[in-house]
Amino acid sequence: MRRRWTEERRQNRIEANWIVAWLRDNGPATIREIVTALEGAGRDVKAHVIRRALQKSQFIEKTGEIEIEGEIHSQYEFID
Repeated sequence: MRRRWTEERRQNRIEANWIVAWLRDNGPATIREIVTALEGAGRDVKAHVIRRALQKSQFIEKTGEIEIEGEIHSQYEFID
């Protein structure tokens, strides 16, 4: 039996690919910067999509941490 992707899963994958492509062009970036970019592009901000893009993509790696306004934020970067 073959399972088909639902339209919602397909759309989530497209959105995760957009995040990866954005990081390729604009990285390294924090999640805060990614959320700002999503909002600026008129895209929905979904935590599970951001997680998929950052943790499951073979092209994205955590490259360090920086302090912003007294809080520690992880930085992610596109790696060839």
